[in-house]
Amino acid sequence: MKIFVGTSGWFYEWNEDQTLDWYIANSGLNSIELNASFYRFPFPNQVKAWAKKGTSLRWAIKVNRLITHIFKFSTRGAVTWQRFAELFKPLDKFIDFYLFQLPPNYTPKAIKQLTKFVNKIKLGERFALEPRNDQWFNSALVNWAKEMNITWVSIDAPEFPNTIYKTTDKVYLRMHGRTGWYSHNYSDAELKEIAHRIYVVKPKEVYIYFNNNHNMLKNAQRMDEILRKI
Repeated sequence: MKIFVGTSGWFYEWNEDQTLDWYIANSGLNSIELNASFYRFPFPNQVKAWAKKGTSLRWAIKVNRLITHIFKFSTRGAVTWQRFAELFKPLDKFIDFYLFQLPPNYTPKAIKQLTKFVNKIKLGERFALEPRNDQWFNSALVNWAKEMNITWVSIDAPEFPNTIYKTTDKVYLRMHGRTGWYSHNYSDAELKEIAHRIYVVKPKEVYIYFNNNHNMLKNAQRMDEILRKI
């Protein structure tokens, strides 16, 4: 099993310079999830700089909220996606996933529209889908993701199932926090229990991103150690 572990961004207080350069040189991690792209389109020169500096990392790019939360996978969303994808072309060969986080009010009633969008943009398993409404978490919809050959994002977060999903040969797990969103400090016991459940589903590759702010770097480093010792 290939192991990729990272944090959800690098602009945090634990990053002494708050730069990608520091992350690459000091984190000891081999992947990164870019979250800033959800809030705004980066400048072209930023993407080119990341492509030049970040060759040692495998990337996951969070898709802009215009596509997922405003246009909600409509025709306008597909047009906006093309502009977004074009912007990331310099980095694309290092990108293993584009992360599409669903808005909380986006329910399975809209699955026909989502299916149309998935078929149109043709990302295959690089399409990583993160539901944020509990109506999505049932076996029929997980099977739909398998049939579509897209990657269902497993999440460790309050009020959601902590199941490890495998709809392709890859597992993508986001660690948001147990006792509260973005604030939890994972214990060794919790990390080992999660690592065990990952190995049970036998993915060829696993990608884990920590999104728990103050503790994300040390938790990610420890999870990487645990996974490589099992």
